[in-house]
Amino acid sequence: MDSIKFFDMVSWGFYLSCNALAIFLIWASKSRPALARLILMLIFLFAAGFNAYTALDAPWNYQDFAGSAMPIYKRFILGAFIPIITPMVLTIAICQLLIALAMTARGELFQAGCWAGIVFLVAIAPLGLYAAFPMPLLLAWAILRLLRTDSGRSSHPIDTKSVKSKNKHHVQHIQN
Repeated sequence: MDSIKFFDMVSWGFYLSCNALAIFLIWASKSRPALARLILMLIFLFAAGFNAYTALDAPWNYQDFAGSAMPIYKRFILGAFIPIITPMVLTIAICQLLIALAMTARGELFQAGCWAGIVFLVAIAPLGLYAAFPMPLLLAWAILRLLRTDSGRSSHPIDTKSVKSKNKHHVQHIQN
């Protein structure tokens, strides 16, 4: 009986830690975007490796997700998902790997990776406790905030104020 209590305590600790990390990333996405990118890259990289390994080694474990999932997800997991678990989860793992790699990119590739990450996180939120809900939505919010920072824009951002100032100076120089 003590081992069950310990497991529950570890599970709740993991759950709370995941959500605390997601809240931290919301803050870091604006104030420390490079750190937020690194942590998000590591999260998606770890998830890709974990899912690929589990899909190949013990794919039936994904049926447990039905336990805390919304009804429509539960029906899918216990129905159509069963015969395609391994290829489906391997596809998800590849997408997670691509999202992780996009966190190291700039410009449109980074933006595409952010949007893919947001869509993925919103899509897994209905898994409930197995996705450490509300962590996926908090991470999606952090990615959206990161996407809006300067670090997420193209590698040669255009400062419109300085362009207007330079153009105005250039026009005045030509007129003189």
